[in-house]
Amino acid sequence: AKISYYLMDIELLFSRKPFVQEVSGQFSIISPNYSEDIQLDAQPEMIKLALPEKFRDRNLMIEVSGGGLTRSVAYYPHSLAVSMIESFGQVQIRHQETGKPVVSAYIKVYARLKDGQVVFYKDGYTDLRGRFDYASLSTSQLDNVEKFAVLIMSESAGSLIREAAPPNL
Repeated sequence: AKISYYLMDIELLFSRKPFVQEVSGQFSIISPNYSEDIQLDAQPEMIKLALPEKFRDRNLMIEVSGGGLTRSVAYYPHSLAVSMIESFGQVQIRHQETGKPVVSAYIKVYARLKDGQVVFYKDGYTDLRGRFDYASLSTSQLDNVEKFAVLIMSESAGSLIREAAPPNL
């Protein structure tokens, strides 16, 4: 099998394709940052591989190819504990180890509308409680939202993407 590692600019990719399941196909036309071939047993149920040290704290797309199949997964190293409070359209972010609120994390939100269109919805920063209201706007656009894609970026604690349903108000 062949394992390929692609470094990702998570904000750029998110802005182009905010809903996570659509990201992996974007890497098929570029060369990986690193590849390695591995030998597999004839019938392995599962194998564990160590991530190369130079990639452990980087956002990656990891692609495995072999036997005519290709599978990929996004890897976002982070120390964020994220709670999506969908009934209120809020996200709360805390440090995984300390439980303290992550203040001033950047949040970028896209919405998939009921007609299938994907649009930028809003962005901003978490408050002193580590919260951000991702759903509220001063327009009626929320009525047309089918799903949200939320990018969370903290300089000290990493990045990740979550999806959420709109609140039922």
